[in-house]
Amino acid sequence: TRIALAFGNSMVFKPSELTPTNALTLAEIYMEAGLPEGVFNVVVGDGSVGTPLVNHDGVDKVSFTGSVGTGRKVYTSASESFKKVTLELGGKSPLIIFEDTNMKDAVTAAMVANWYSSGQVCSNGTRVFVHESIHDEFVKQLIDATSKLVIGDPMDKSTQIGPMVAKDHMEKVMNYINIGKNDDNATLVYGGESMLGDTCGYFLSPAIFTDCTDDMRIVKEEVFGMVMSILTFTDEDDVLNRANDTTFGLAAGVFTQDLQRAHRVVHNLQAGTTWINNYNLAPVELPWGGFKNSGLGSENGLAGVESWSRLKSVYVEMGQIESPYE
Repeated sequence: TRIALAFGNSMVFKPSELTPTNALTLAEIYMEAGLPEGVFNVVVGDGSVGTPLVNHDGVDKVSFTGSVGTGRKVYTSASESFKKVTLELGGKSPLIIFEDTNMKDAVTAAMVANWYSSGQVCSNGTRVFVHESIHDEFVKQLIDATSKLVIGDPMDKSTQIGPMVAKDHMEKVMNYINIGKNDDNATLVYGGESMLGDTCGYFLSPAIFTDCTDDMRIVKEEVFGMVMSILTFTDEDDVLNRANDTTFGLAAGVFTQDLQRAHRVVHNLQAGTTWINNYNLAPVELPWGGFKNSGLGSENGLAGVESWSRLKSVYVEMGQIESPYE
């Protein structure tokens, strides 16, 4: 919203029907800060509310964050009136950890890339490719660090992992955990259990799967929850091909002390937002967008100029016009 407003736009913000409170609170903050009425507007509801917004003649630009399926519908509807569109859609992002990495940093990044916001982040690096020579030590340290995390009330300052957004979504994630165990035959080495049932919250412990292969459903499909798939590799070219073998292309991360290798790998990764020796940082200066089915266009950074403004050419003449007819 800040980029849209910074370029002088008025906007209507429709949050997910599951998370309306944040948007309404943001509107109150803007009003308290002195933003004129009508500049930032919030409407709440499900898709039946979003559809007329996309189709309305008074809307010149549509920015959508959500699933690939809904993104296609939004894009199709907006194209009827040639509206400018940016889309941030799904992801199944790779995090590649080479043998020369700083192990502690790699473990920390893998946790940030999977457990942050209870795994409900589209850019999460849920396909964790670990060099075979360090796999066992990586898994050991990952389990140790994950087991120490505090799961509970998000209003409690000591809490490090909060609940899932809704019961239906928790059940969807639990279903994927069962698929990983029973259909994919991956090894669940930690977590994946419902917790704190007496709180009426939808709490899950982070699930760590090993012995994963590229053809498993938990490896190929976006779960949008705390389900990490750990895969091994030995060859750089091989892991690049496997990392790119997906319909998504939102984000990717590389961990190595060899900066030349890091840039070489990142250059060849088919992802719109990438990190070297870190993950999921999104400063406003950094353009944000995806490749393939992960979206269309970019926002933030200088790309925000293009996303939230229109180019107009103005030619001014103050001298005498030269006539070709004289």
